[in-house]
Amino acid sequence: SSGINAEYGEIQDIMLNNLHKERTNMVANYSRRREQMDNEQREEYEMMIGDINFQPAEEERMIRSFNDKKKALETEESDALHKYDLKILQQLDKQVDDQQNYLNAAQIPGMKRTTDSAELKRQMFILKIIDTLQSTHT
Repeated sequence: SSGINAEYGEIQDIMLNNLHKERTNMVANYSRRREQMDNEQREEYEMMIGDINFQPAEEERMIRSFNDKKKALETEESDALHKYDLKILQQLDKQVDDQQNYLNAAQIPGMKRTTDSAELKRQMFILKIIDTLQSTHT
């Protein structure tokens, strides 16, 4: 695609695609870990139930232990994904900042570093106008 924003758009697309793949891999890894934990716990439970010296109090303790381990893994996953999502947001903010600096250096009217949402919307509108003008003249 042509246009003033094309290069940064392609870079941002690649970055977002990579971040999405990495996050998807994290989720899949935790899913595998949960499945492995469930299988190990099921085997341990079946062995305990099959033991001739089985005591019902042991079953309650084991179930509590299983639940505690599951909750710990869920908390670990939630924390890791939250931390990763913050990383994604920081990288997107940096990408916007880099783009603003680039466009400001190119002396594009209305382009400057900002985090103000109204100003960001105005900048996106300006870029759309420039892109439209450029694509109609090429």
